[in-house]
This record gives sequence, C-alpha cells and structure tokens, in this order.
Amino acid sequence: MAIDFETVIFVIVSGAAVIGALGCVFSARVAHSLLWLMFTFFAVAGAFLMASAEMLSAIQILVYLGSVMLVVQFGVMLTRRRIQDVESLPTLNALSAVSGLGVFAFILALLRGVMEHSMWDTEAAPSPPTTLEFADSIFNDWTMATIILGALLAMAMIGASYLVRDERLINLLWDMGAEE
Repeated sequence: MAIDFETVIFVIVSGAAVIGALGCVFSARVAHSLLWLMFTFFAVAGAFLMASAEMLSAIQILVYLGSVMLVVQFGVMLTRRRIQDVESLPTLNALSAVSGLGVFAFILALLRGVMEHSMWDTEAAPSPPTTLEFADSIFNDWTMATIILGALLAMAMIGASYLVRDERLINLLWDMGAEE
C-alpha cells in the first residue's frame, strides 16, 4: 500500500483541525478556547486549499480568522467579568453534553439527507462556478446586501459593547483581583 504525499498532508491538516476543536472544547479559559478555535479555522482553511477551493480558503481566513475571531477576542479581553458560579458547573456540563450529542445527531441526519440528494448525480452536473463568477456576483448582484449586512453587524457590535459594560461592585472587585 503506497501512501502518497497528499494523503499525509490531509491527515496532518485534519488531525490539526480535530486537535484544535478538542482544545477549544476542553480549555479552561475562554481566551485559550478562542485561540484553539482560531487554530481550527486555520486548519480548515488548509483543508479547503487541498480541495482546490482557494476562494473558500481565502474567505475562511479573511472572515473567520481575520474579523470574527478578532472581534470575539477583543470582546473577551475587554469584558473580564465572572459569567457563572462554580457551583453550577456539574449540572451545566451534563446539560451541555446531552445537548451537544443532540446537535451532533441532528448534523449527522442532515448530512445523510444532503448526501442522498440527487444533486450528486454525475450525469446532470452543471459546471461549477469559477472564482471570477463568484466575485462578480458578490460585488455586483449582492452589493447592497453585503453593505447592509456590514452595517447591521457594526451596529450589533456597538450595541453589544454598550450592554456588556457592567459597573456592579462585585464585578469591579473581581476585575481588580480582590477576594470576596
């Protein structure tokens, strides 16, 4: 059995994505979890490159790594508040595990439905869109939608930054490192 270079690289990239996802889930701190998620997004961008989907890889890096994770990282770093009490963690972990298994089963059911769809028949497959057609549709056909979406996201971020401002004494003391 001959193992080619592409298979080795795919195993490395997919393993990095899985390790990053596990690190994201099991990190004790939110900031470390976000860094593992960024690592996972980067590995997924590498998988897109291997699948000859350069445009998806560029979007993955620009949108997820470049903007979404940066905004979330700033949000975490600027709003260092206590989110929950330690006593509620065992119940919350059990509830999270059950709901995570439910979401996983739902995704598997959706994936099975998608894979059984008739669009995967090779006889009637149209030619895939090119990167030029994709860029043309984003910048010509969907220009207003993109601008409106950007404005809505900016307003949501401004509103969220206003709402997370908390000046209660307990959070101010916790922020300064004082014991209760």
